[in-house]
Formats: sequence, structure tokens, C-alpha cells
Amino acid sequence: MLIATDSTFSLATANTQPCYTGGPATLVCKAAIAETRDSMTFAFEDKQGRSFDFKPGQYVTFRFEIDGKTHVRAYSMSSTPTRPHNIQVTVKRTPDGLISNYLNDTMRPGMEVEIADMSGAFNWVDLPCEKPLFLSGGSGVTPVMSMMQYITDITLPRDVVFVHFARTPEDVIFRDQLEFMAKRFSNVTVHLVVETSDDPGFSGDIGRLSPELLQRLVPDHAERSVYMCGPEGFIKAARDAAEQVPFAGMHQESFGETISIEEIAGTGGEVYFSMSGVHGNCETGETLLEAALNAGVWIDSACQQGVCGNCKVVLTQGDVEMQDMGGLMPGEAEAGYVLACCARPKGAVAIDA
Repeated sequence: MLIATDSTFSLATANTQPCYTGGPATLVCKAAIAETRDSMTFAFEDKQGRSFDFKPGQYVTFRFEIDGKTHVRAYSMSSTPTRPHNIQVTVKRTPDGLISNYLNDTMRPGMEVEIADMSGAFNWVDLPCEKPLFLSGGSGVTPVMSMMQYITDITLPRDVVFVHFARTPEDVIFRDQLEFMAKRFSNVTVHLVVETSDDPGFSGDIGRLSPELLQRLVPDHAERSVYMCGPEGFIKAARDAAEQVPFAGMHQESFGETISIEEIAGTGGEVYFSMSGVHGNCETGETLLEAALNAGVWIDSACQQGVCGNCKVVLTQGDVEMQDMGGLMPGEAEAGYVLACCARPKGAVAIDA
């Protein structure tokens, strides 16, 4: 029997079926669902037949082997632990996005994929509130969609407002599901906002994120805690708007900006992993994490954007180019720590890994 409380749901205590709660595992793709013209949802089951126990809003870290190289990417789960037999991730294509394009072009039912773990502090269980505002842009809808489904699945008595931004109605991921939830649940209000539309059936708003728009759509904003996710530019616009539109609380998850080749020109070099005793090589533009994976050295990682800090290692020799997005705590950079996921060596380096 599944057990739900007013605040948390745990499959581990509600089901006697073996349960995956973290660590390396092999998953099998069971479905590949087209969401928009450039995004797909992939449903995965555990190869060992285990169910999944996670917190709505968390992400899963994948390991991909492409052309002889290992790549690690973290994707927020768009599904909910109240539907425990599979996990789902929704992936939008990005320009020159190796993994996002690989998944959209290649991943189909029956294929296997490796995961390293499930994690994430941006989740409903650890950050609950009475009146949530889910604010998302583009594919940032995925973790807050997981939270929304969780709340409606266990019928939590919460007054929910969901505001999602996209370029056009055709680019709104989960449009049908969001509109259905708004019709089905009296405690759920959904606002879809697009930059432009020629769809006569679209009844949402036209515009961009602004203080004026938020005040109009969410007049009780001061009573709400906002959960926002999207590209870095979207998050910046949301935080700027919040200076004029106060919220009761603010939680965020963002996607790092792409680094241009001009910014990483001149990087690369030999890498010595002192704890493993392995010598590797980092090509121009590659990160220490990529060099480690290609050399067979495992470094724990998750966000791939310099945010979470899971991949921090000590740089003992050499110099790196790095874009720290908050992953290092005060004093850690001075102590020699670098983030392997976004650190690119400038010549030969050595790290404790």
C-alpha cells in the first residue's frame, strides 16, 4: 500500500519491492515521447526491476559513452516518486549540445544507459511551503513539473500558481498536462506566457518576464515562496524582478551558460591524477572532469555547471581556467580547490584524484 502524508512521500517505507535510492545503476529506456519540436521525454526503468525513491525536483546524473569518450550530464527528473516504477527526464536540444542532441536523435526503447546517482537540494520535500509559485523558463519546467505532479498526486491542500515562459505556444513543454491540471484541480492556477504567437487556440499571455507581468499574474506574490528554474539569463531576469516584486521565500536552480571557444582558447595539457597514479591528457577546451573520465579516473559530479560543488578537487600543480558558479565555499579557492566540471588546464597540471 502506498502511504502519503501531508508533507512527504517515501516509497522506501510504503513498498516492499526492492528500491533504488542512489548509486551506480543500469537503466533501460522504455519510452521516448516527443514533447515539442525540439524536446523529448525519456522514461527509464531499472534493469534490476527496482522501483525509484527520490524527492520531487531532484536530478539524476547520467554517464554516456560516445565515440570512445565518457560524458557525464545531470538532468532534472520531470516525473514524480508517487509513480515509482520509472523515472523520466525531459531533454531539449541545444545548439552544439552533444548529449542533448544525442538523446533526441538516438535514445529509443530498449537501449541501456548508466546513471551514477540521484541528488539535489532543490526539491519539494526539503523546501515545502503553504503557497508555492512555480516559475520556469524553457526546459527549466522539468523539476517544478515534478513538484507539481507530486502535490496533485497526493492531493496536498496547497494553493499553487505555476507560471511558465516559452518562445511560442509550440515550444511550451507539457502544455497539455499543465492545462489539464489547471482544469482538474481547483487549487492549481497555470499561466503560460510566450514571446509571440499565431496560434488562435492559445489563451495564455504574450510577453516576457517583468515585474509588471508578475504583479498582474500573481497579485499575492508577497505570500508565496517561489521555486524557479531555467537558463541563467531567465534566472537573472527573475531575480531582478524580485527586487520590485517581493516573495515570502526564493529557491532556484539554473543552467550554466555555454562558454565560447574564445574564452577557452589556449587551454589543455597533461593531467596527473596523483591519488590514482594515472597520467591523462586534456584536449583544448576539455575540462578536468572530461580528462579524468577519459583516463578511467572517477570524480564524483552532478550539475556539470560549477554550481553544486560535488566535483571539487585540490589542484596541487599548474593553473586552470575556471568559471565558478557558486560551487566553491569561501576560502576553498585559496586552499587550492577547483571544480573539475568547469576547470580547464592551462598547461600541465596535477590534481588529487
